[in-house]
This record gives sequence, structure tokens and C-alpha cells, in this order.
Amino acid sequence: MNPTLSLTLKSTALAAAVGAAFYAGCVTRSGAGNGHARRERAAVSATAMAAASPLEKMSAGRAKADAEKAAKVLATLTPEQVTARMKEIFDTEDPIARMDAYLDFLRTLKDNGQMQSAAATMLENFNPRERGREYQMLMTLWGKQDPVAALAFSHEKKGWTGNWGASTVLADWVKREPDTAIAWARENGKEMDASEDGNWYMTGLIGGLAKSDPDRAAKLAESMGRSRARGDAMDLVLDGFFKNERGGEAKTWAAALAEGPFKEGLMNRLAGRLADQNVSQALTWAEALPDGGAKPQALSQVISKWAREEPNAAGEWLNGQPLTPAMDDPRETFARRIEETDPEAAIAWAGTISDEGRRSRMTRELTRNWMQREPDAARQWISNSAMPSEVKERLLRRRG
Repeated sequence: MNPTLSLTLKSTALAAAVGAAFYAGCVTRSGAGNGHARRERAAVSATAMAAASPLEKMSAGRAKADAEKAAKVLATLTPEQVTARMKEIFDTEDPIARMDAYLDFLRTLKDNGQMQSAAATMLENFNPRERGREYQMLMTLWGKQDPVAALAFSHEKKGWTGNWGASTVLADWVKREPDTAIAWARENGKEMDASEDGNWYMTGLIGGLAKSDPDRAAKLAESMGRSRARGDAMDLVLDGFFKNERGGEAKTWAAALAEGPFKEGLMNRLAGRLADQNVSQALTWAEALPDGGAKPQALSQVISKWAREEPNAAGEWLNGQPLTPAMDDPRETFARRIEETDPEAAIAWAGTISDEGRRSRMTRELTRNWMQREPDAARQWISNSAMPSEVKERLLRRRG
């Protein structure tokens, strides 16, 4: 067979060769796989060969040679042939057969031309729900072979697909060569730094580093400019601490941060994590924080979780707190949490906010929301309420 011709693996002889080689233990479906499992397969193959007839041994030998020839041919595919093979694989209806074929195909890709062709084909009419895992596998493989080339491809793509591909490569690269990966992300993400979205390249590598070195990941997140990317980086850092059962260290690290937006955002997220684990312990932690700074928002996160699980208990706790600006955030959060189940109580809680402007805005917002859900009940309540006449008239003129 001429290896320069279009090869699709649909050839009967080639398919038989690959299949026979698989069952003979010469081709695996699991990448690096499990060493013990490979030794078991080798032992089984050796036993089977010892008991095989000369004809069977000859057949197995031919199958192995054919499989090796098939792999060699696949490794020399042109970019155009790579594209054709990719499309053929993804047209396979059987999901198991499709994934098997894709894994086998990935192992044949050797140079940047083949990788680029495969990635470009993947991104045509890309749907992350259908091809997200396959795309990550491809970019991880390319990143292991040549991270700079893989990142150059992603950087040119820009947009969310480019950021996703780059993040996948960086998350793996930073674990092998952290200094080099970090330098690349900083240099190539400069143009992103000035935007509200921020440097997603840094977020990608922080996601990889947080699992193995959350302390360094935390410092990198702190060095980022205020942005959505930094917010996601905070979550990834906390994931690293909590997945390694180091929640206590996360609290110590957060408390030692310099006062400012980063600390407030981090403490807000940390309070949510702690409340998910144990509301009572999270409340004790939040109450002990220094007044001002991150404390109001941390308490709000705890109240938000508590109000979903035990609204009466959360309300009782709030009733015992002073009517001060420091408690305005928790009271507003509580009002929002109960507005759909008890709109009258929510409006009453909004009335306990100490800041007059905030109290007025919150009361109007909750009342309008109620009128949209239950116009008749809301109108009746407004008519009988102690609101100023001009406020009543303005609200009642609105259509539910």
C-alpha cells in the first residue's frame, strides 16, 4: 500500500491488523496505562503464545508487524490527511468506538503541523459540550510535546476558545517548568491586563499550580490586577487549599493579606467555602474578623447560606445585631434570600438597613419584584402599608 495515498483506517486489512495487535497485547487503549495491567497482559500473551500452534504464532507475528506498519503510516499523515481522519472519527456514531479511534489517532500525531491541523479541525463549529474533553486531550498532548507552539496557536485564536486551549497547556506546563510557564503567561497576557476580563493565561496556570503548590498559586493570584480572571484565580487557589484539606491554612493566609480589594474578594469567597462546610463554625470565624474591611461581606456569605437552610435561626441571629452600617450587608442579603418565600418579611428586613438611601432603594426593589410575581397581593399590601403617599402612588402606577 502506498503510504502517501489517503489512508482512513477503514481498509479491511489495516483494521484487522490493528484489532489483532490489540488483542495480542501490542497496542493499548489507555495511553501510559497501568504498569501492573500491562505486565498482566504481557504474561497472558506470553502464555498464549507458548501454547499456540506454529500457524497461530505466525499469524500473531504478522498481526504485530501489520500493526507496527499501520502506526508508522499514520505517523506520516499530511495535515490534509489529519483533517480528513479527524472528521471521519467524529462522524462515528458509536461513542466507545469513536473515543477508541480518537485515542489511537492522538498517539500518532508527532509534529506541530499535524497538531495544528488537528486543533484547527477540532475548532470548526466547535461545541464544548460535545468536544470539550477531546479538545483538552489534544491540547494537553501538544503542550507536552511543544508547549510554545501549542500556545502560539491558541494565542492567535484569541477569544474563549483560544484562552481555553492556552489554559489547558499552561495548567500542565506550569507543573513541569513553572518559571518558564509563568514568564510566558505574563509576557503574552500583557494586552489582557488592562481589560476587565484580565489575564486568563495566569488563571489557567494558577489552576494547574494550585493542586500541587497552592502557596505559590496564591502569591500569583495576589499579583494579578483586579479583574474577572483574578476572581476565578481566587476560587482556584481556594480549591487547591481545600482539596488538600488545608482550609485552616487558607484562613491564616487570607487574614495576613494586606487590606484592599483583593483581600475583601478572597475573604468573601473563603466565607462561602467555610459556610458550605459548617455554617456555625463559619459564623464564629466571620464574627471574629476585625471590624470593617472584609467582615460585612464575609458575614453576608454566611447569612446567605444559613438563610437557605434555616431562615428562622438566621433571622433570630440578625435580630440580636445592632442597627449599624456594618450590618447593612448581612441584612440586605437576608432580605433577598427570603423575598420569594415571604415578601412581606423581606420588605420589613429591608426597612432595618441603617443607610437611608440604601434602605429606600432596597424597599422599592423588593416591592416591585413582588408586584411582578403576585400583583394583587402586592398592591393590597402597598395600599395598607405605612409608606409615604407619594411612594405608594408611584408603586401602584406600575403594572404588575
